[in-house]
Formats: sequence, C-alpha cells, structure tokens
Amino acid sequence: MSASLWLAMTLGLIALLIGLHILLAWRLDLFGICRDPHGRTLITSEHERKAKYLLNQAYVPANFDALIIGASASVNWHSNYFTGYRFYNESIEGGDASEERRLVEQALPQGHFKVALVALTPRVTALHILQDGFDQVTRTEVLGSISSLGVEYDAVMDRIHPHPPTYFPDGSHNLPVHAPPKPNFTGEKLDPGQDPEAIGDYRRVVEELMVHGTRIVYVAYPFYGPAYNYNKDVIENYMHFAATEMPPAPIIDFNAPEYAAFRNDSTNYLDEIHLSPTGADKLCRMLNERMHEALHDQ
Repeated sequence: MSASLWLAMTLGLIALLIGLHILLAWRLDLFGICRDPHGRTLITSEHERKAKYLLNQAYVPANFDALIIGASASVNWHSNYFTGYRFYNESIEGGDASEERRLVEQALPQGHFKVALVALTPRVTALHILQDGFDQVTRTEVLGSISSLGVEYDAVMDRIHPHPPTYFPDGSHNLPVHAPPKPNFTGEKLDPGQDPEAIGDYRRVVEELMVHGTRIVYVAYPFYGPAYNYNKDVIENYMHFAATEMPPAPIIDFNAPEYAAFRNDSTNYLDEIHLSPTGADKLCRMLNERMHEALHDQ
C-alpha cells in the first residue's frame, strides 16, 4: 500500500468517525438543542457543568418555571417535593456563585421563572473558579466534544444496562450514601473570607432574575448541629453579610433555633452540610411549606 493511499484511507476513516459522532449526537440530542425540548426528560451525568450549561439554553426554559440555585449541598433536593412550581435544580457539586450565574444566564433570555430558591452559605461566595472547562464551553459542543462524548456514552450505556437513576430530569442527583457523622463531628473550620468577584456575581444573578420578574427566596443551608456550633461565629457573620449585601428578599434560615432538632439528628446528614437521602426529603418538605409562607402563596 502506498503512503498516499494509506493517508487517504486514514483521513477517510477519521472523517467517517467524526461524521458518525455528529450523527449520534444529533440523534440523541442529549441537551435539547437540536429538536424541540418541550416535554422531554433530559439528564446530566458526572459531566454536569457543561451539560447544565447547554441544557439551560433551551430545555430548562421550555420545561421549568422555577430554579434552585446553589452548590453541592442542594444537589439532592428533588423537585417532586415542591408544589405549585416546576423547579429545575441548578446546583452543582463544588459550585460557586460565578458558576451559578453562568448557568442561569443561559436560561434567562427564553425563560419565564416565577421563583428562585437561592442558597446562602459561606462556600458559595468564597471563590469564583470556573471548573472543568466551564469557561470555554460553547453551543457547538452539542455536536461534538470530549465532554459531550462522555455524556453520550453514559446515555447509551444506561439504555443498554438500565439501573436505578442517579441523575434526574429536574437537574438534581443523588449523593453517595455512607455512615452519618458522629455526635462530636465538627468538620473543617469555615474560612470567613469572601471573594469580591463571587459576591458581585451572586448579587448580579439575583438582580437579573428580579428584573425578569422572578421572586427570590434565600435559603440558608442547615449545618449539622455540632458543626454549626463549631462555626457559629462565621455562619452568623455571613448571614448578616448576606442580609445587607444581597438584594432584599425573604430568608429561610434553617440554622435558626426552631430547626435544632433536625440539625442535631445525625441520620439527616452525610457530613457537616450534605444531607442524607432521608434528611434531604425532610428538608424539602419543610422548605416547600416555608417557601409558600414566604411568598404568601394561597
């Protein structure tokens, strides 16, 4: 075989593989951009940042009228516990204010969101890192990229070997379950430092939502009791900061004394702030009731 023939065959094979990948990506349309996303049930996977960026461009505004905005402590808040609205969970593991703003801004041009639950915790506004190539994702990735290939692989394998879902069409996903924290568990001491750029991004995304007519309800993540006591000064100072620096809106503070019984029950937690499946279910039920009270819904 001549070198020119080998080169032509190699290039042809590469072109064929690229074409098959583009065809598969279009056919699966895992991000709801190639076809009408109304009524579809699309999920993320471990590649959640880029997936949610793309899902927010059409799928989220077409199917949801409310948002949960936060970090990993709210990724397992499932929307089936919330009544009156169709919530999409924008929370991402290790997420921060700048990443959440980038996600929400993809949905705002087409979205009509009635309510947004905005999480308050020191970690969210402590840094503004865009992780996993989140600063470079583009719409063209729906037809081909390393990240989209990973999501496609996950989707195909799930169809070949079905298993209980971990990721859900409302943007939430389950966290790995393990033994609850011990009664004397304190976790790491919270860093009281805050990042000005992250603070600005969180403030601006709330302002942008308000301009679009979205009603805001802030939600303070409930810390496990011993961890809260260990970090009480940092958490209280942060809540004071949030009340003065963020746009005015009702605050549901799950670190308040009336929720002490919930926070002191270790079975509700996986660590100092991440909730177990049981704890997340309990919190969502309480949050649904408190949310409607804060919004004065009938």
